[in-house]
Parts: sequence; C-alpha cells; structure tokens
Amino acid sequence: MPTLPEDFAIPDFSVVDEDFRDAHVTKNHYAPNVFRLVVEVTSSNWSDDLYVKVECYAQAGIPAYLIADRKHGEVLLYADPADGKYPDPQRFERGQSVPIPESVGVRVELSVDTLLDG
Repeated sequence: MPTLPEDFAIPDFSVVDEDFRDAHVTKNHYAPNVFRLVVEVTSSNWSDDLYVKVECYAQAGIPAYLIADRKHGEVLLYADPADGKYPDPQRFERGQSVPIPESVGVRVELSVDTLLDG
C-alpha cells in the first residue's frame, strides 16, 4: 500500500507487470506500482473490500479494482483513479460480462455469474 512497507493487502487475485519482481519490498510484498488489476471476492469481512480497500487501492494508484460482491449479488469495477480516488464504480449484474479496462493491458471479459459463484 502507499503508506509503509508494513501496510499491505493480500488480494484474492491480481494482474501484475511482467517485471514485478523488480518491485520487491520485503518478504512477499511488492510495490503497488506493478499491480494492474486487483480482484477481491467478498466474504465475512465484505465491508473491508467494499470500503477500506477501495480507498487504499485508489491511493496506491491501482488502475483497476474489481469486487465480486457476493453479499449484494453484483460486481463492481473501479478504474482509473485520479488524485487518490476512484470515480463511481461501474456495476454489473448476473447475466452480464465485465470488460476489463485497457489500462490493465489484457483484453478479456469476465462473467458476473462466474465471479459471484466461483
């Protein structure tokens, strides 16, 4: 995260730059600038994913943050943070696909049903 090396998050899934190893900070921790996409799937601590991590990932400059919000049955996509904040998220419901932003560097669409159901 953008504050201290001891301040970190462990995402459920991430897409990183090919040279991510050059951004090694300590142990299994890497600088946030190598992360292109972070994915979280909500569980019992769902409020962390929906509130705390949105703010932290935006401040860290993560280009895209996708949340499979199982509690509310939707997928949220935050993208392109500016001044440490994401604009309002795009919301996707069952039956839809989520297009991953070009800033991630891959072209893919993810099924909302698959993200929510595993």
